Amino acid sequence: MKKRSGRLKVVLDLAEKRKKDAERFLAEHIQRVETDKGQLVQLEQYLAEYQQTFRQATEQGLTIDQLQNYQAFMNKIAVAIEQHKKSMQLNKNQLEHVKQYWAQMHGKFKAIDSLVDKAIDDERKVVDKALQKQLDERSQLSRTNYI
Repeated sequence: MKKRSGRLKVVLDLAEKRKKDAERFLAEHIQRVETDKGQLVQLEQYLAEYQQTFRQATEQGLTIDQLQNYQAFMNKIAVAIEQHKKSMQLNKNQLEHVKQYWAQMHGKFKAIDSLVDKAIDDERKVVDKALQKQLDERSQLSRTNYI
């Protein structure tokens, strides 16, 4: 029959796998949010550059078609920025859920780990107690032989 600590180590291994999976999910979601931030900056810079080009072009004079094309394109960029912001918010919300999941898995792992440590310590105490009992018995036998 397996010792209690051995049985608990199986549970600990499972908890460690779940904790590592949660760590990986957390890293992926953090990276996703960081990527989103970078993409938003790029989109906003692109819109600003295009607006500057538009201003320069209006100073030189534009036809109605050119004006409509500029405005339509800037509108598409603005819509893309808004959609990206919504996507970013969803990713941030998911990140919060993943953080909570990671915290749960980390907590469970730590709890099981300390339980395994306690079981090993308890088993060691039982062995030490049995050994001490044997030593005491041998000591008493040795004394009775000399008397």
